[in-house]
Amino acid sequence: MNDSRTTHLSVTSSPETALAALGDAGFEFAEPETVVRTLLDTFDGRLHAAGLRLEAERGRRIDLELSGGGIVPAHVPVASLPRRPSDVPPGPFRARLAGLVDVRALLPVLEVAATRVGGVRRDKAGKIVATAALYRDIRAIGADDAAAPRWTIEVEELVGYEKRARRARDVLDDVGLDRSDADTLELAAGAAGVDLAGTAPSATVPLRADMRAEDGVRAVLLNLAETVELNRQGTIDRIDPEFLHDLRVAVRRSRSVLQQARRALPPSMVARAGAELKRLGVLTGRARDLDVYLIEWDTYTADLGPDAVAALRPVRERLACHLDDAYEQLAAELRSPATRSTLAEWTAWLREPIPADVVRGDRADRPLGTLVARRIQRAYDRLIDHGRAITPETPAERVHDLRKDAKRLRYLLECFASILPDKARKQFVKRLKAFQNILGEHQDAEVHMAELEVLSRELHDEDAPPDTLLAIGRLTEQLDRRRSAARRAFAEGFESFDAERTRTALAAMLEGIGS
Repeated sequence: MNDSRTTHLSVTSSPETALAALGDAGFEFAEPETVVRTLLDTFDGRLHAAGLRLEAERGRRIDLELSGGGIVPAHVPVASLPRRPSDVPPGPFRARLAGLVDVRALLPVLEVAATRVGGVRRDKAGKIVATAALYRDIRAIGADDAAAPRWTIEVEELVGYEKRARRARDVLDDVGLDRSDADTLELAAGAAGVDLAGTAPSATVPLRADMRAEDGVRAVLLNLAETVELNRQGTIDRIDPEFLHDLRVAVRRSRSVLQQARRALPPSMVARAGAELKRLGVLTGRARDLDVYLIEWDTYTADLGPDAVAALRPVRERLACHLDDAYEQLAAELRSPATRSTLAEWTAWLREPIPADVVRGDRADRPLGTLVARRIQRAYDRLIDHGRAITPETPAERVHDLRKDAKRLRYLLECFASILPDKARKQFVKRLKAFQNILGEHQDAEVHMAELEVLSRELHDEDAPPDTLLAIGRLTEQLDRRRSAARRAFAEGFESFDAERTRTALAAMLEGIGS
């Protein structure tokens, strides 16, 4: 709730009683108006997690307010509900919003319609020193009307005039109204069953080290299957790039867990699910690579100058067209009856008991902690062995394979985190993540240079302007410098990871499984 706002409500007193009491205390009220208050946030609730609220109020105009987190509420008028920070007028408001939501879209989390009677109290000089707003006929749009509070009244204090607001609150207390820690929107959200925290995917589920390996692995895979479904429609609708990212990561985690723990599961299901997950992984790759390319475009071209950026416009437009095509193909597959049926069957198999006649994996009954500890150790050993074999002359494909090794290890740590000692796991992951960032920078540059080479040939064959072709050359050089820098950083980054401190954290993590 807005830090300076207090809500009063009652199931017995009438709103007229509250207005009369505030009127006697010096408040003047305007004519009633119909308003719609819309709470905006990302799908994963980034603003809520930051202790902030973005609210759009539609009455005679649309007013956007960012509040909470100990900041003075900021207001800006907008023509329509924003979907991106770029839909907000330039300035500090937009800059703060962009830094919080990044590439995620702003979505209506809750819409509440009501009749509002706004009031102000002024001092002798006519300056407003306190505000109040009565909301009645409250209705959470799309929810059960009976669940919303009948009416509320909110008193908001203004900086420097806190005492005036406190007196107004005392007046409302005196007429028998109850104070609430939640405001009208929060009360309506609670009544409508809306979770303001959003939906943030997590690879971690509650597990025990002594549980059967089959049960633990299936619980992890079920959580990942539900994450895929949670992000499937957002990917189809192309709401923002994070839906595809989260779906793709869930698929890749599933493939890795399935491969790493395959002997804990029925072989027939491993073979069938593995083939389908591989297909989904391939389908999502093209669109995700192009998403990242366009997300990083401004960073890639920042040092080229405005003339080169302008000359590269046909390249960016061609990338966007390719991305449209990739999403169209991916969306068609994700909405197809075959894919939907396969994903539903996979989820049902993970959720329901395994039939008695199904052949089980030969390690199904082993303790989960034993299985996980061995797989983590083997994944780490594989990463170290392959990393030590990398030299400056090693082909880029081998470096990419090493990145896959690092991801397999990371996925095990994420998916089975609930049985790993938290402190040791975080220490180990911190060191692994730093090394992964170098590998990721190298791979992104490799992929994007290859894409640029294809685009260059296409545009050359179409007689693109010379300035564009020259700018492509400069962008290629820029990407090559990034790739080379990442390659040079590899030796130092791997040496830092392949160190005694890493092995100590690994040992502590594995020894503490289940403790």
